[in-house]
Amino acid sequence: MSTIGDLERRAGIGASPAERTAFWLQFHHLEGEACLNAGVAELRRLIALREAPRDPKPKTRAVRLAREALPPLTPEQEAALQAYAVRHGRRWKSILNNAWMGGPPYDDGGLLRGLRNSHGPTWLQSYRLPKPDRR
Repeated sequence: MSTIGDLERRAGIGASPAERTAFWLQFHHLEGEACLNAGVAELRRLIALREAPRDPKPKTRAVRLAREALPPLTPEQEAALQAYAVRHGRRWKSILNNAWMGGPPYDDGGLLRGLRNSHGPTWLQSYRLPKPDRR
């Protein structure tokens, strides 16, 4: 069994009277034992947060893996993207993204709408059209 002081130290509450008072003031509206129980429960919660094992894998790694797992484009999808780029010029991606979000022009056909559903707007930002073959 731990003392209140031990719990406060483990929870990261400072040792000065001002810091300890600041912590316990949030429970001053409770009567007697209820105040003590609520404070101890909060100290234990803070201790659990501080002493919880850290996740060794950062969350951004999971996002990167999800992006890598996207299915490759079919030749029809690539052709539809190339045709859209030719039709709309250098700003084709922002125009397509706007169409995907429901704005004009409403010319994103079935293949492009399917790409939005399977790959998403974030994928479109990093997508690069394949270089044309030089002969």
